[in-house]
Amino acid sequence: MAYLKIAEGCNRHCTYCILPKLRGKQRSRYPEDIVAEARSLISSGVKELILVAQDTTHYGSDLQPPVSLSQLLGEISELSDEIWIRVLYGHPESIDENVIRTIAEHRNICSYFDIPIQHASNRILKKMGRNYSSDDLRRLFDNIRASIPDVALRTTTIVGFPGEKDEDFKKILRFIKDICFDHLGVFTYSDAEDLPSHRIHHHIPEDVAMDRYNRLMSSQQEISSKNNRKHLHKIYDVLVEGTDKNNLFKGRTFFQAPEVDGMTQILSQQLQIGSFVRVRIEDTFEYDLAGKVV
Repeated sequence: MAYLKIAEGCNRHCTYCILPKLRGKQRSRYPEDIVAEARSLISSGVKELILVAQDTTHYGSDLQPPVSLSQLLGEISELSDEIWIRVLYGHPESIDENVIRTIAEHRNICSYFDIPIQHASNRILKKMGRNYSSDDLRRLFDNIRASIPDVALRTTTIVGFPGEKDEDFKKILRFIKDICFDHLGVFTYSDAEDLPSHRIHHHIPEDVAMDRYNRLMSSQQEISSKNNRKHLHKIYDVLVEGTDKNNLFKGRTFFQAPEVDGMTQILSQQLQIGSFVRVRIEDTFEYDLAGKVV
């Protein structure tokens, strides 16, 4: 597995984020350079390429002539049928039909969308500098699922943002339950004096923010456990990544990104690290799966 950076910097103006100030405006790499690096990584034995940037789905809009993420994905997918390609850090405003269609049409591009929404209260989204509404998000996720029925959806949210009322928190809690994300990351708001959000009134006490964090994660725990049960007895390709002392190997399916999602435990005497194996899921947990090679 290797991370492949496709751009640096960000043109967004989220009030809680200092990255644009630190790294400047978006500067996309030329597609030929990215494809050349991808080809080299594949030649070295890498089985999964993970495309990253501060705003991956906005890739190429700053190039002359402009290049789209869908074009880049199409070129990388042609390099090998024996790899996975995954995209992280998409933005709700820059995911278009072409990106969705390209992911749907290519077997070696993981049907996996990582789209940090940050919140689902329109009032808080506006304070965050996020230029979309809760209804926009619902339409986006409905569209993705309609186009790719087996898609995995991941998102991240922030709780305890300045000015977040109980009614705002209830909206993000309701949204998470309605969408039933496969994976969810939750962060409590982190303040700093050089952030625009620092000047927003009514900062949330740390204990209140942590209570909201725990409530959201508790809800997601139930959702994840229920979502995982739909994989029981199904067979998936699993990328083997390691082992322990009990003849248990660990790996990931296409719907499990490294480091942030759950893993798949594989009972086997001997497997090659870095290889793909077919695994029947025989047990499910809150975040992880377990199975045997078929």
